Amino acid sequence: MLFKIKRFLLPALISISKQLDYKDFIDHVYSVFKLFITDEIWGVRKAGIECMADLIKYLKHDDIEKLKNCF
Repeated sequence: MLFKIKRFLLPALISISKQLDYKDFIDHVYSVFKLFITDEIWGVRKAGIECMADLIKYLKHDDIEKLKNCF
């Protein structure tokens, strides 16, 4: 996937997260976030980190392992 597409994909997914149930959020949005923060392109990793605060809002408070992965 091209960098320009990746840069806008995660913010778009996060913006629709309030419409998803938690399992779909984890399966689709959170999994994309995990891929982005380990991408070989620095700009994609940066986009993932910039969206992290918005993503954390949708994680359950008792899901400690996923919160740890974000940090």
